[in-house]
Amino acid sequence: MFGFLIISFFILFFGAFIYFGYYQDYKRNPKEFIRSIIGMPIGLLASFFGLNSIDERLKKWANNSELKNNDPKK
Repeated sequence: MFGFLIISFFILFFGAFIYFGYYQDYKRNPKEFIRSIIGMPIGLLASFFGLNSIDERLKKWANNSELKNNDPKK
């Protein structure tokens, strides 16, 4: 029972941290926020294991660099 309380506390604490810490960023641009949340841990692991090309591709994807550079409308 005590373990359940500790795990519940950490889940609630983490949820509150994400909500209050990143809510303004999410409101500003939800797509970029989701890309950052997905890309950061994967890029960190890729660079840790020496997969720098994957890390660079994730950075471009998360920052939406490819679409900005290749956009024929602009």
